[in-house]
Amino acid sequence: MTHDFATALHELTERQLKAVELERDMFLAACPGSGKTRTAATRVGRLIRSDVAVAACSYTNVGVAAIRDVITKELGIVPNSRHFIGTLHRFLLRYVTYPFGHVLFNGPTLRLVQDESALWPVLLVDGDARKRISIASFRMRPDRSMRLQNLPLTIGSSPEQVMESCADEARAQKIRMLRRGLVSFDDAMYVALRVLQTHPAIAASVARRFAELLIDEAQDTSELQLACVREIADSGGLDSLTLVGDIEQSISAYTGASAEGCEALATHRGLTRIDLVENHRSSQKICNVAVHFCSRTTPDVAVGPDASHPVEPELLVYDPRDARTVLPRFESRLAELGEDLRDAAVLARSNKLCDEINGVALVVDIAPRPLLLGRAVAAVRGSGTLSRSDVELVERLLCFAAHGHEDVSALQDRRELRSGVMCLLRAAPELDTDLRAWIRAASRTLDQVTATLVATPAKTGGQVLRSAAGQEGHVARQFFTPQPATLSAQTVHDIKGESRGATLVVIDKTRGRARGQSSLWAQPLLGEAVAPEDAEELRIAYVALTRARRYSAVAIPNDCPEDIIGAFKAVGFRLRNS
Repeated sequence: MTHDFATALHELTERQLKAVELERDMFLAACPGSGKTRTAATRVGRLIRSDVAVAACSYTNVGVAAIRDVITKELGIVPNSRHFIGTLHRFLLRYVTYPFGHVLFNGPTLRLVQDESALWPVLLVDGDARKRISIASFRMRPDRSMRLQNLPLTIGSSPEQVMESCADEARAQKIRMLRRGLVSFDDAMYVALRVLQTHPAIAASVARRFAELLIDEAQDTSELQLACVREIADSGGLDSLTLVGDIEQSISAYTGASAEGCEALATHRGLTRIDLVENHRSSQKICNVAVHFCSRTTPDVAVGPDASHPVEPELLVYDPRDARTVLPRFESRLAELGEDLRDAAVLARSNKLCDEINGVALVVDIAPRPLLLGRAVAAVRGSGTLSRSDVELVERLLCFAAHGHEDVSALQDRRELRSGVMCLLRAAPELDTDLRAWIRAASRTLDQVTATLVATPAKTGGQVLRSAAGQEGHVARQFFTPQPATLSAQTVHDIKGESRGATLVVIDKTRGRARGQSSLWAQPLLGEAVAPEDAEELRIAYVALTRARRYSAVAIPNDCPEDIIGAFKAVGFRLRNS
């Protein structure tokens, strides 16, 4: 930790320093491990020191925390209320949707309602009572059309059939909900866009609050949010717009992210492009193979402590009829290389393949909030200590219950919240009980704790900590207590933004399309063009490979054609037969 701004500047590379000191309008295009977050945060710190208001936004709370940590802990700067540091979603809620959303329909002030809430009307597909879908599954797009997200498998109809049957009624129901003052997480961004489009003075007013609007993880920003940023930037009131990200790591189309939209906004605004191509994470050998899975033609330059690590990326062949065999083989290879099992990851494209690798016979679904609370309780009652990350996660959960949002930084005094966290963890039920019963008991405890913080909590414990019938008959402790060091597969999206000493990426033969996943990965290696609809799949491959610092392996089905295996070997993968 530097705790000194001058020292922090001295530690930057030439390109990072250029990005920090550029006066205005920049697209910081950063490769994996390039230190983009530190660079972006240092730029924000410079602007704050220059006594100009700045809004620094990221796509996730994790990204926001990383920016804030650099500013406060490494640079020793404490932003005042003139500045905004938070998610872009929270930025648009605070400055557009909440204060002005009601003007669209002359209705009440809008209130955010979770997508899974029972408040949302349910539609019948083709009038069939067995095919029910919530209107929250329909998402608005900037051009006022709709897209369908999270189509339940029980529907049994194609997305096209559902849209034809329900789209018009879903739109009408959404308008009725807005008139009642209720809006979903995603549609709150559509409301913000419509306000900015129909009331240019509001867009200009928001723009004039800040000298610069900086968007980190810009490649993950949804098309609705990008459209909002464009309206604000085009209003004439914003001095500077900075986008920070890597188009090659845009793998969140399922949330509405638009790699093309990000590039289009940068071009539209004429942003000065600065490329960070020095990779402080991975070895050069990993960089040399990863480049074949992105649009760049020159490998990133490895400059970190593992830059010259000698182990080549490897190709493992496995029997897709028993995907579990990849785990012991990878663990054995890690032992040979002296890699720490706890600093390794096994990655796959889909949850289904992860389950096959892990040998999961029964999957018990646990919502994220009860899962994080249970893990924190297990940590306190196990080792007696909590990591800072654990505390912050429970703080956000408690903040959500009390105030209806997770933006802890928006609170004037966090001391009561921190005290409430410790009360919640101490009073939570014992873990040696039925999982569903534990969650229900924990929700009642949450009600008691939030009642000490606010007179009228925004959420009930049952709304925050949701249980499910499939959780019955399972002991809570086995899901919340860390297991002995062993590997289990997770999706690429689960680890995005993180790094590991070693990774194994398991690719499947089929992806529900005509071509298998292994065939798709091999296309650019064989010099074949990749179809536009498959571009994101290749970006997922790139993200997966670049999580590793020293050792990267790919497991491929043993029934793949020899030309596919040969393609991997030709670009630098070493085939390992045992």
